[in-house]
Amino acid sequence: MTLDTQAMKQIVRDIFEQGWNRQQFDQFAPYLADTVIFNYRGARQPTNLEGLKGLVAFWRSAFPDLRFEVIDVIAEQNLAAVNLLLTGTQLGPWQGIEPTGAVISVEEMMFMRFADGRIVELWEVFDEATMLKQLDDSSG
Repeated sequence: MTLDTQAMKQIVRDIFEQGWNRQQFDQFAPYLADTVIFNYRGARQPTNLEGLKGLVAFWRSAFPDLRFEVIDVIAEQNLAAVNLLLTGTQLGPWQGIEPTGAVISVEEMMFMRFADGRIVELWEVFDEATMLKQLDDSSG
């Protein structure tokens, strides 16, 4: 199955609105390959729907009100790029940082490659330095 660019854009929006923000994964589950290669910090890690659900749960354990705002989505051929704003309040431990109550607001970019109508590869880049600074500033 080949998707047109509008369909790819909608799938990307649904991943963040339905999956990350509402934790409702069924709507876009058919658009994920059985194995998705996740590229982050120079590492290539295979994952799947269950792994992505676990990632959402991990983030939400530290930031229960975590929210992604989709700023823009661009799609062409078999690739989609999304510009996001990630916000949340740190109420649980995060990477060795005890809860600070800090509200974070950081930008993120994600790229997705589709094959046969399904996402097969993801690349993520987010402003982790700003996020850590926001957490640090609130504890001082």
